[in-house]
Amino acid sequence: MKHVVRWIDDLIDGIIGLFLVLLLLLGTYFVYDTLWVYYNASSDRVSAYKPGSEGELLPLSEDCVAWLTIDDTNIDHPIMQGETNGKYLNTDPYGEYSLSGSIFLDSRNAGDFSDSYSLVYGHHMADGMMFGALDAFFDEPYFDAHRTGTLTVGETVYSIDIFAALRTDAGEDAIFTPDGSETVLALAEEHAAIYRTPANDHVVALSTCQDAGSTSRTVVLLTLTETNE
Repeated sequence: MKHVVRWIDDLIDGIIGLFLVLLLLLGTYFVYDTLWVYYNASSDRVSAYKPGSEGELLPLSEDCVAWLTIDDTNIDHPIMQGETNGKYLNTDPYGEYSLSGSIFLDSRNAGDFSDSYSLVYGHHMADGMMFGALDAFFDEPYFDAHRTGTLTVGETVYSIDIFAALRTDAGEDAIFTPDGSETVLALAEEHAAIYRTPANDHVVALSTCQDAGSTSRTVVLLTLTETNE
């Protein structure tokens, strides 16, 4: 009888030990997976392709249409463009699967940013990663201190001027239909949480979701001015 009890005790100890090992392995996997997602969300993996002092966009891939940098922020990323807007939701700039996806230009827009209004999307990542950094633009002192940057398209370099931050719904056609900048400018002047007079009517919207599963969107608007005309 004692042998049976001892065998049962050993079996229970073994099951508990196995369970603890599985918990440890599972926890290690989740930590690794989280770190990998955030590494993919940073610009470190593609920093070698960032335009240099001469301002020319290096060939990351045929889908890479531009590079966006907002001075003194985490926003320093290539902009991709697929045949549909679904392509780069969960695809990194190298074409590999990634939960953090890529920053990407609306498939309806011209890839050279020649449209008067262009839409750029990115995931809302925690800790200000990717377009999670747009949240900070609703703080007015921060907004006024971070309005500048560059957009490099091929050999063309644009200076950017951020002029508005607003929250809206994904069904707002004036924002999410890239027909032209007139309606966007009018809506921004009326409804933006923070608004400054735009430098011109060559407008780009940076858009991200506010919460997972929500139709609410955070939008930051900027204008483009070519620096090497």
